[in-house]
Amino acid sequence: MKKEETTFNRCPYDDLIELLCLDVQLSEGEKRKARMHLQQCATCRKKFEELENIYSNLNEEVSRPVTNKALDLAKQIRNKDTKYGLVVCEPVKARKKATASYKTKVVFTANGTGSAKDKKLADFDPRSLPKDSIAIRAMTDKACDKLLLYLWHSNDDDTDGWELKFGKSHAAIFNRAGVSQIPLMEIEDLGDKVIYFKEKHKKASASENRFVNIFESISSQ
Repeated sequence: MKKEETTFNRCPYDDLIELLCLDVQLSEGEKRKARMHLQQCATCRKKFEELENIYSNLNEEVSRPVTNKALDLAKQIRNKDTKYGLVVCEPVKARKKATASYKTKVVFTANGTGSAKDKKLADFDPRSLPKDSIAIRAMTDKACDKLLLYLWHSNDDDTDGWELKFGKSHAAIFNRAGVSQIPLMEIEDLGDKVIYFKEKHKKASASENRFVNIFESISSQ
C-alpha cells in the first residue's frame, strides 16, 4: 500500500504579508499589492491578523516601563555579585526649562550580602517618592561592563529620548520604556551628585515603524 505524503503549499505572498505587518522593506507599490492579495486570500488574511495581534502586543510590552518585580526577579537569577539599587533624584529648583537639575540620593543597594540583602524594589511605592522627583533603578551587568538604568516615577510622562548627564563624561539617553545604560560603575557613586535631565523627545518620522520600535527597545535592555 502506497504511503500518502501530506504537503503544505506555501503561499508565494507569505513573506510579503509579514513584511507588511512589520512595515519594513516594502515600496508603496508592494504594499498595495500585498493589501490587494489580503482581500482575495483568506489564509493570508488570517495569518496577517494573527501576526498583527502578536506584534501589537510585543510592541506594547517593550514600550512599558520595567516593573520593580521584574527587576527583583532578574536580581535573583543573576550572579551573586550582581548589585542593584534605587537612586532618588529630587529637583534642585522648580522645573521651568526643558533641562532640569536634580540632587541624587542612594536609597538602598543590595548585592546578596549584608543587611540590605533582603530588601527588594517591590517594597517601594512610586507614590512615596517626593513630589516632582525621579527615581533611577540601577543594576550592574559585569558581563557587558555596563550599569543598566531604569527610570521610575509616579506620573505618566513620556521618557522617550530623555537625556541624563552627570559629570564630564557620563551621559545616557532613555528609550520609551525608560531604559538606558552607562559604563560600569558603583551604584553608590551615583549618590550625592547634581545631575541633569533634558527632555529631548524624538519626533515621529516616516522611517519609524513597529520593527524599529521593538528592536530599539529590546537592544537597550
